[in-house]
Amino acid sequence: MLPGSLHYRYHTKEAILVDLMRLGLERAALAVTEACVNVSDPVEQLRRGINAHLKMLVTGSDMVYVLLFEWRALRGDARKEMIELRDRYEALWAAMLSLLAQHGAIRKDVDLNLLRLIGLGALNWVATWFNENGRYSLEDIGDFVWLVINSAFVVPSETSIK
Repeated sequence: MLPGSLHYRYHTKEAILVDLMRLGLERAALAVTEACVNVSDPVEQLRRGINAHLKMLVTGSDMVYVLLFEWRALRGDARKEMIELRDRYEALWAAMLSLLAQHGAIRKDVDLNLLRLIGLGALNWVATWFNENGRYSLEDIGDFVWLVINSAFVVPSETSIK
């Protein structure tokens, strides 16, 4: 690529950042949607969504880190656009949790909004410490996150509607 080619397409550094963030959010939404699309059980949808999100975080490119940690660099319309895209992605998670609640598969005393915010925050933080050759595999992490959520928030399956 010629040095000027990048600046022909992107007139500012912020435009590059916005495109990387947009692509990261699109990939995240696609990964979670594809993992859950043919699953009718809302509990299984959540489990698969968690694993898809984790996989996207650690097996994707550096755009995930840009997406997670460069929000402060955005201003004005660019920041507003990314917040709207982020909110759309989080709406996927809100819908999964809402479906769990509608089916009686999640405890009634659970604040779904807080669960979504803290859950995504915890999942996203994995990107900062995960080591492919480290002590925990991606499956170990996904299984543990699922164990915590399942044991703390999900109603036992015999009382939930499938």
